[in-house]
Amino acid sequence: MAPGIGATSYVAIAPEAVKGTYVAPTVYVPVLRDTLKYTEAKYYSPQLRQQVLDSEVKSGYYHVEGDIELEVDSNNFLYFCYASRHAIVKTGAGPYVYTFTPTTAGTSSTGTGATTARTLSITCIRNTEVFGYTGCVVSQYEFTIDNGVLKCTLSIVGEGEAEQSAPTPTWVAADILGADSHNVYTGASGVSPTFAQDLTFNGFTFMINHNAEARNNIRSERSASYVKFGKTDLEVRSELDFDDRTQFDNMKSATTQAIKLESTVGGGSYSSATDGVRLQANRVAFDTYDVDVESIEDIVSANFVGHGLVQVGGNAYEIGVKSAISIT
Repeated sequence: MAPGIGATSYVAIAPEAVKGTYVAPTVYVPVLRDTLKYTEAKYYSPQLRQQVLDSEVKSGYYHVEGDIELEVDSNNFLYFCYASRHAIVKTGAGPYVYTFTPTTAGTSSTGTGATTARTLSITCIRNTEVFGYTGCVVSQYEFTIDNGVLKCTLSIVGEGEAEQSAPTPTWVAADILGADSHNVYTGASGVSPTFAQDLTFNGFTFMINHNAEARNNIRSERSASYVKFGKTDLEVRSELDFDDRTQFDNMKSATTQAIKLESTVGGGSYSSATDGVRLQANRVAFDTYDVDVESIEDIVSANFVGHGLVQVGGNAYEIGVKSAISIT
């Protein structure tokens, strides 16, 4: 086979009926970067036998890990929200409104129904060769606005890998959330915050990390037994136009606030009948808030890192997705 370029590669996914059992792709996902890989801890025997090198090798336990970077598109991003530690609510009749909130589930699971978390089979085609990864979940989401487009880097952890048959891709028109899609809102923290549009944001990064790791229990299989979720970290970062020291003083006093990004097709309201994504942190403390003067001609700016906290009586965060796709 001749060497190939990345343009021949693609990624496809399917929800699993049985955790860790491969399902042929049903959804084809345009991605920007794919680094999923087979990760193994081989055993090398250091026997004492009048030699100064390891004497033998045995295959060890393995799992799957790596990143998928993509432009957020409500046609396919929805499936990655199901594949994590989330409680799920589905409402509406098209576009459907999906809301994902944190839970305390300790391990990966799969099932059926519109409100049930699912593991994914992820199929990666690289230079026409097929890699089939199973039992996959999203450990971390990192959303960012890059050149006006909402992107997300998904950090995946999975159980197993095997070669599979090549699928036949079916592509749909992209529904990318571009520069005319986004609005940022801030307000006092609370169960249901009252938000007002904030025009000072000059960037936006929203990170949720469930700190997942593969577990290999003793059995006659080398693939991972399941994926364990750890502590969830929530972080919001941005650069702001510096108007006054209100937020700086809030950082000093540990005063919390709520922050929300709404990204919709055409920039309309998230409550209207249009596809879109909502990222909402209901209680954030400023971990840092640095005011910088870079040069004679630059805007005086502030860079902050916000640390997400539990909201008593409510949710620490919400991911909302509005989509014509109906998951049942």
